[in-house]
Amino acid sequence: MKKKDFGHAFLAYTRWSPGQEFPGNGQRVPTAKVYASPLETVDLPEARKSGGPQTWRLMAQIREQPPELELTLTPADLAQMLLPLSDRDGRRGYLSAAGAYPVEAYLLIRRVQDTFDGVYHYAVKAHQLEQIAPAPDWATWEEALGGAEGTDRAGVYLVFTAVPARSVARLGPRGYRQALLEAGKAAHATFTAAVALGLAASEAEIFYDEQVARILGLPDGEYPVSVLLVGR
Repeated sequence: MKKKDFGHAFLAYTRWSPGQEFPGNGQRVPTAKVYASPLETVDLPEARKSGGPQTWRLMAQIREQPPELELTLTPADLAQMLLPLSDRDGRRGYLSAAGAYPVEAYLLIRRVQDTFDGVYHYAVKAHQLEQIAPAPDWATWEEALGGAEGTDRAGVYLVFTAVPARSVARLGPRGYRQALLEAGKAAHATFTAAVALGLAASEAEIFYDEQVARILGLPDGEYPVSVLLVGR
């Protein structure tokens, strides 16, 4: 009998079947991470909620493009890019099964106007950036991203992480699958916003998980899932 690979086992373990008891037990878990003492906070400007490209025209324009120039972004650029992730009375701009919201977003800022370089966490309720560490050694960071095209030209690196325990508390083992899916949803929503702004954005297709987690200072149970490079 052919040995089943881990991916098959993962999908089999997280499937649901008719008659199976729904694992959600009403347990309350945090849906957003909060830092008690960030090094610095950056209040982002109010994001525009009207105007801009029409939906269908924007969809036709969506394509991946690595940053080509070492140019500076603005806090307004970040505000618009992060708008889909922001909290709107307990909801956000992407779908989340059982409202678990297992995704966190971090920004490594390298070239952003009037903003210190460093590692930041996006606080969804305050629509605010919290600096949690100084800028890393950029050569080390580029190495952690496996030398993706445009890595050294990005103005900001947006890292999406998953905290599967939030989804597992409400969905059982299926929550592991859902946490990965939602990281993809959040990344695509932000990518779409970047394209709408006329920015260049691409994904670091290969990154070294342990190095990225160490630079971000992630605790056990929180995993990097996707890294976007954003620039001009």
